[in-house]
Amino acid sequence: MKTCDLTPAQTLDLMSTKDYIMVDIRSEEDKNKAGIPRLPPSAKNKLISIPLEELPSKLRSLVRSVKNVKAELVALKISYLKKINKGSNIVILDSYSDSAKIVARTLTKLGFKNCWIVSDGFSGSKGWLQSRLGTDSYNLSFAQVISPSQVISAAGRRLGTVSSTKLLPGGSD
Repeated sequence: MKTCDLTPAQTLDLMSTKDYIMVDIRSEEDKNKAGIPRLPPSAKNKLISIPLEELPSKLRSLVRSVKNVKAELVALKISYLKKINKGSNIVILDSYSDSAKIVARTLTKLGFKNCWIVSDGFSGSKGWLQSRLGTDSYNLSFAQVISPSQVISAAGRRLGTVSSTKLLPGGSD
């Protein structure tokens, strides 16, 4: 199934009335500056933060597309969340929707059937901010944050890697 764009208003409606989960992949810095989507109390537990992470400089110079690697790593993290399965309705939010598209496509390749993105992301010309749907200030206690160490061993099993240290740049063999 192909990924589809949802307007911010459609996203808010689906988050409020249906079983949809939003994954915010913006950096901590972006969320601190711009805020996060204001959701009704019934939907606040449906927002998960899994930020794109910078790759170490050694690794950046070795990969073809840093942007794709970062997005695909986030997709892999999402695929291991306990509250998400391959039939879940997943909405990906980033700043302008470019990385969200890669994450959603990767999730689809991993077998997830219902992946959506917020069109124009959080900060784009038709994104969440411009739609005036409301924002809340971001703090780490509000959204669940997934760190790299929580998925490295699971990723190793999924990718067939025996030693998890080989997944880390500069890790010992």
